[in-house]
Amino acid sequence: MDFHLLGPLEVLDDGVPVPLGGVIKRGALAHLLIHANSVVATSRLLAALWPGDTPLTARKMLQNAVRDLRRTLSCEPGSEGRATLVTDAPGYRLRVDPDAVDLLRFRRAVERGRAEVAAGSYESAARVLREALGLWRGPALADLVEDGLVWPELTAWENSRLNAQEDLFEAELACGRHHAVLGELQAVAAAEPTRERLSCQLMLALYRCGRQTEALAAYRHRRVELVERYGLEPTREMQKLERAILAHDPELDPPSPPAPVDGAGLGDVTPLPRPDAAREAPAAPAQGRAGLAAVGGRTTRPRRLSEFTVEHKRISLVWVRHALEGQGHDPSSVQDALREAERVVREEVARFGGTMAHAAGPVFSALFGHPETSEDDAARAVRAAFAMRDRFAGRGMGPAGPALRGPGPACLHVAVVTGDAYLLFRPGETDAAPRVMGEAADRCFRLLALAPRGQVRVCEVTRRASEPVIAYRVGPEPPDGWEAVRVRRQGHGTEVRQVPAHAAL
Repeated sequence: MDFHLLGPLEVLDDGVPVPLGGVIKRGALAHLLIHANSVVATSRLLAALWPGDTPLTARKMLQNAVRDLRRTLSCEPGSEGRATLVTDAPGYRLRVDPDAVDLLRFRRAVERGRAEVAAGSYESAARVLREALGLWRGPALADLVEDGLVWPELTAWENSRLNAQEDLFEAELACGRHHAVLGELQAVAAAEPTRERLSCQLMLALYRCGRQTEALAAYRHRRVELVERYGLEPTREMQKLERAILAHDPELDPPSPPAPVDGAGLGDVTPLPRPDAAREAPAAPAQGRAGLAAVGGRTTRPRRLSEFTVEHKRISLVWVRHALEGQGHDPSSVQDALREAERVVREEVARFGGTMAHAAGPVFSALFGHPETSEDDAARAVRAAFAMRDRFAGRGMGPAGPALRGPGPACLHVAVVTGDAYLLFRPGETDAAPRVMGEAADRCFRLLALAPRGQVRVCEVTRRASEPVIAYRVGPEPPDGWEAVRVRRQGHGTEVRQVPAHAAL
């Protein structure tokens, strides 16, 4: 006979469900199984079955339930091979094989899996923990909870289940299966926002899957929740992981796969040491580390945090994507057009007090709020975007003359986002353009992909911050950002043309 507590209460006799009757009978059985092979006092059973006021007939009702349980389970004292419910002062004891109760099997499996994790046997640990978690069929004793029987033990079981899930994720990540567990990790972490170990595991899995901005966004989201709800900062471990992600610390790389035993032409692979072993053994050669990229015939490594100065601040980002219309442009003409486009963007960014942050191919970005931050950063960013658009369209004049000297008309897409970002500087180069990372950069990149040609699209935060200066198209917030239409008034000592942002180029 098998007893299932990790889900709705269920008793199976050779795989066939056994009818259990009403809530008093089921509750008595469940509470006795929770304390299997131990004496449960009658007073304790009464308090568990009637959490409020105990009726005068409660003791008689409990005696009837015990009698019915003995009949239902065929476990009269002296019966062989069955669970045995006996009277044992000052209450009752349910004698049962521990292997017949899923809760007890779960506890033993979790202890074994945790020992495997501590020993570094991650493959075995993952297998054992996965089997243990497979015993759960839903919330523990869900049917009794619906009937109003909510016991403190259920909270402890749920914590044990979540601890086991965290141990499982640790083992899976140590085995290099970050892709396989990412979806499950995201779901569990979203349902348990206060468990920072889960948040750290999610950040690591996202980073190893090549989704660094999402890993940093997960940190920012968790930090905001902790600060706003509890007034707490993330733990040191979580902050350390965030800095390591920013620095592309090699210790975050997944473990290298083992070398093939048959030597099938793949060469030797040096496994990445576990983080806890890094302090005990010399560091592996750079070429043996996982996640390194060969660029231009040279092996490069991610820079460590110590090689950067990291600054966290609120800024406004402008991303611009430039593309020539039509087809058949020769490579040299395209290169000339891109150089001219970069010149125009740099001029307008400088004119409105911004800093050029990125120029790679047809995409350019700038930030407003570094090195100084002012209340009009968002407005200046949008005005700079207008000025770029006007010059690309041949309607504006910059300080160095007209717009572009290129092979043909250009198509321009612009996005502006205001929010928190991380600025990375090399030591001694704080005046140079920083690397911009974090949630704001990620949102700006996504918004740029949605921005229609010839329009300046902004996020909700930018719209609110700049609305005294910038007019926006009226209507509900669109999924692809707000359309900036024109400048409401002049300011900052710079003349800005007021033309519709949606005009054709």
